[in-house]
Amino acid sequence: MSTSNNFSSKRMPQHNTNTSMNQSLSVYVGNLSFNTTEEDLNAFFNEKCGHVKRVRIIYDKNTQQSRGFSFVNFNTIDGYNAALQLENRVLDGRELRISPAETKNSSSSSSNNTNTFAGASNSTAVPQATNKPRTQVVHCKKSTYDVYIGRPSDWGNPFVIGKDGDRADVIRKYRNWIMRQPDLLVRAKKELRGQRIACWCKPEACHGDVLAEIADAD
Repeated sequence: MSTSNNFSSKRMPQHNTNTSMNQSLSVYVGNLSFNTTEEDLNAFFNEKCGHVKRVRIIYDKNTQQSRGFSFVNFNTIDGYNAALQLENRVLDGRELRISPAETKNSSSSSSNNTNTFAGASNSTAVPQATNKPRTQVVHCKKSTYDVYIGRPSDWGNPFVIGKDGDRADVIRKYRNWIMRQPDLLVRAKKELRGQRIACWCKPEACHGDVLAEIADAD
């Protein structure tokens, strides 16, 4: 009996450790375009690092709109480590913010459930910075908005599709241009942060995605 008890006590910690490891292979992915879907994310991470087990974008429970962040869970440590190397990679015009997902004991208040990655017994807490209102980019004729950012406003893109290249070209040129406009960079954080900003491009990628990224940056 003594030998049997000792054997059991050695096996249990090993099982718990493996379970904890499997539950921790999740990354937080922030600064998402509000048009990015779970299918888009799954394809992106499978192409870049593989071993994706589950993708979940967090949506506002009232509006059903993406809150601009997600959690991606991996089957292997190799996939998890590869995902962490994708910080600042661009998807749908936004530079991704990627970090290890922090875990929170499942006994936490159920009020945090909307900020969790489903599928693990420990819930995954959203980094504190994501509690700030996110800047949303919408179509000026299809949605209500707070600030118009198309031409001829101060926020309008001076580069034109066709004349200055394709859509990706003019967005890239706008990013390079506005990064040399210190006054606009300061104003973006003051005037656009947390607002619904509107142009004519959505749901296509546009310079508004760049402005939203600048406005939300810490």
